Amino acid sequence: MAVNSVGEGRYLLAVLNSETARQKAEGLQARGQWGARHFDKVMLSLPIPHFDGSNKLHKELAKAAAHAEKVAAAVELSEGIHFVKARQRIRAALREDGVAEKMDKLVAELLKAHAPTQ
Repeated sequence: MAVNSVGEGRYLLAVLNSETARQKAEGLQARGQWGARHFDKVMLSLPIPHFDGSNKLHKELAKAAAHAEKVAAAVELSEGIHFVKARQRIRAALREDGVAEKMDKLVAELLKAHAPTQ
């Protein structure tokens, strides 16, 4: 999808790739014969606000995503590595660096602040 700025793109990457968002979406998934289904449909049901470049939390998420890009780019991956193995190595590097936990905390704050009231 098109974004209006690099900051907006990074903000969305941080939110959509966070473990926090994955866990929140998991609770919304339909269950079928082979387990949870339709992850792609429920992920966008989360209360993710539109990017606001003047919002401190949004800027922090974009900054964390920029750092995560650098960490991920530094991970050495052999030619022809299976994507699952590559993803595991990159996620491990993000955890080791601490940026994964930082993004998860920021996303939790974001989703909590925009959760519908009951």
